Amino acid sequence: MASGLSTSAASGWTSRYEDWHSRTKAHPNPTSFTPTHEALSLVVLRNTPVEPEGFTLALFDGGSDKVAVDAMGRVLIVSDGDYAGVTDLAQRVATELPETGNFRNTWIIKHPATSQPIDRLLVVVEGKLKETSVQGFVKGKTELKAPVGVISELPGVLNEAAGLILEGRNGYSRGSGDSHMVQKVKDILNGEVLL
Repeated sequence: MASGLSTSAASGWTSRYEDWHSRTKAHPNPTSFTPTHEALSLVVLRNTPVEPEGFTLALFDGGSDKVAVDAMGRVLIVSDGDYAGVTDLAQRVATELPETGNFRNTWIIKHPATSQPIDRLLVVVEGKLKETSVQGFVKGKTELKAPVGVISELPGVLNEAAGLILEGRNGYSRGSGDSHMVQKVKDILNGEVLL
């Protein structure tokens, strides 16, 4: 851009953790990684008409390693700082925001067209997954279709978290990648989450 601003900054969306996904390192032995519910910090699912059971991201705290599995099924090592930043925001979303009263606790962004993607953020809170979803998220677009109580704009913490978690779709191409690893992550949700 001529202004020197990133696309995100020009849209009004910013985060000090932006581009966390590009700073990850490939896991040295991805086939040895086994996702477990005990290590899970958050998972992001995506529902669209074309991909009703889509997957975006899961973050795991493996003790010494902080691991991401992205939409392509890549197993990645996340820096401690980026991991803490993304998971702290997700925890704040899960514990500080009011319930919307909508199915899957969905915050709905105002759009002229229907059938917008729904990004489902599921965060481990006290051992259980707590869901907060955003329908129609676009960086810089925050007006809600209908207010949630007195809130008429997507809350800043959810806006920032949504922009960051969608980095898990960077490089995503439907039908390619390691679908086996993605399925292993989905399998640990069995019974707790309706995909």
